[in-house]
Amino acid sequence: MRARAGRTIKRDLLVVLPLAVVLPSVLILGIFTYNVRRIIDTDVVAYQEVIINQERDSLENIFSSVNVIQRSIIGKIITDYTPPDIGAKLSKADVEKLKELIEYLYTVAQAYKFVNGVYVVYESGYVISSRNSIRPGLLREQFWVDIARQSNGEEIIVKPHPAAYNVGIERNDYDEVITSIQKFFLPDVRKHPILVQIDIDKSAFDRFIHSMSYDEQIPMFIYNAFTNSVLIENEIHASYSKRKLRNEIAVTKELKADLLYLKAFIPRDRMLLKFRTAIVGTLAIISVIVVLSVFMVILFSGLITRPLQDLYKCMQRVGSGDFFPDYPTTRYQEINFLINRFRTMVAEVNELIATVVLKENEASEAELQALQAKINPHFLYNTLDVIRSIALEHDNQDISDMTLSLSRLFRYNVGNLQETTTIAEELKYLKDYLKIQSYRFGNRNKVDIDVPKELHGAVITRFILQPIVENAFKYGLELRGKGGVLKIAAERAGGDLLLSVRNNGPAIPEDKLAALRASLDIEPTIGRVKSAHGLDNVNLRLKLLYGRSYGLGIDDQDGQWTVITVRVPFIEGETHV
Repeated sequence: MRARAGRTIKRDLLVVLPLAVVLPSVLILGIFTYNVRRIIDTDVVAYQEVIINQERDSLENIFSSVNVIQRSIIGKIITDYTPPDIGAKLSKADVEKLKELIEYLYTVAQAYKFVNGVYVVYESGYVISSRNSIRPGLLREQFWVDIARQSNGEEIIVKPHPAAYNVGIERNDYDEVITSIQKFFLPDVRKHPILVQIDIDKSAFDRFIHSMSYDEQIPMFIYNAFTNSVLIENEIHASYSKRKLRNEIAVTKELKADLLYLKAFIPRDRMLLKFRTAIVGTLAIISVIVVLSVFMVILFSGLITRPLQDLYKCMQRVGSGDFFPDYPTTRYQEINFLINRFRTMVAEVNELIATVVLKENEASEAELQALQAKINPHFLYNTLDVIRSIALEHDNQDISDMTLSLSRLFRYNVGNLQETTTIAEELKYLKDYLKIQSYRFGNRNKVDIDVPKELHGAVITRFILQPIVENAFKYGLELRGKGGVLKIAAERAGGDLLLSVRNNGPAIPEDKLAALRASLDIEPTIGRVKSAHGLDNVNLRLKLLYGRSYGLGIDDQDGQWTVITVRVPFIEGETHV
């Protein structure tokens, strides 16, 4: 079947390959959106409930410990010390037991870090304290003591207040405490009940008040059912309005039966806002991935079709009488076979037409000029500027930044390769290349540049680091995947300057390493320079400029690091600080 006129391989690839990227990306986006909505509806609320339960357990531990202390004190009194009747004279044995009780109260208060003070209040009016020993009428003016005396033995919790009664002298900064007081009836003195008061240091609730950062807090407070009021609240609840709380998910947890409740409000708006931000960020990342994928598809299609187009143009030039065309190169074996067969055919025809052999021009000036770019740089700059302007018009900062870096890199690369520059200037444009690579690989690789400031002004040949770094990405970091590390360093070695580029990509086989070393040690000639690429190009240029003892070296360190070393004469220039 005859193909339609005008149809090309490149055009078909540009249609099929982008679709192969875009369609799966759209499917992944749909699945992601569905899963995020499901997480918002179920998992997030469950997670917030876990946080609330953790706070409840912590608070329950404090209040249950208070009850344990109260009951242990009553047990001590029943077992070892029964208070005498009002007005009765204390015997020596009673005094000793009273001292033991005071010491016991002190020990209990010290055993629990959150306890500020322990007080036993007798009907007679005197008070035994873990802080002040025996003080008649110590708590007489505190309203909760009267309430406890009139109660039927239920526990009373008092909201935070200054404990001015627990010190011997007046001062301006009293401890803030939450008081728990309860009436107990001793078996043999029922007419004279005992009150046991435990003061809880307010600092014991710091974790509840200041838990997590302010933006992450869940509004919570402890509700006192006895007084029908808020006992204590955290920071975020204090700033919430009642109208705003009505819109949240209310959760109530019991701390003490029929007395204290932990009430919390799971914020709907803040939860949705957080996940909306995550969704938008993820959509942006997926969009960037799609754009980069399409870009890579276009680049990949060019790698296939460009050699064929160049071979077609090469055939046209030979047909017009030019028997010395620039033959294309490619990594694809099939296309290379066609190119090599055509090159052999042209060489045989050329031998029949002319037998003149071109002599090599050993002058470095002529040899280096053979490396100059054969494109119109101004056209390329203008095109990149147009692309950047379009990206800015569409508010695509990533494409704008990448285009700007690419434009600066091209301006630097197409300059006179014989010209010199400083290490600082070379690193400046190398960072543009690394920025472009970061858009490709994301956070897969870590780059470490360690060049002492005193070497920033050293003079070197232009455009020697970027091809080496590109080689490290292509044959090392790209094959490794995640966890790649690229290290760039410089040091002075006598009269020479040593630059090193190392990566932790896959180790180079011994036979291939030996072949690379041999290729870096060949005699520099103009024919070899013309066809050289990457490391060979940099190596030959340095040898032509500085001599055979300079250039590149390659080494493998224990199969973990591949190191490319650049040796050039140290030429001092302007120091960059």
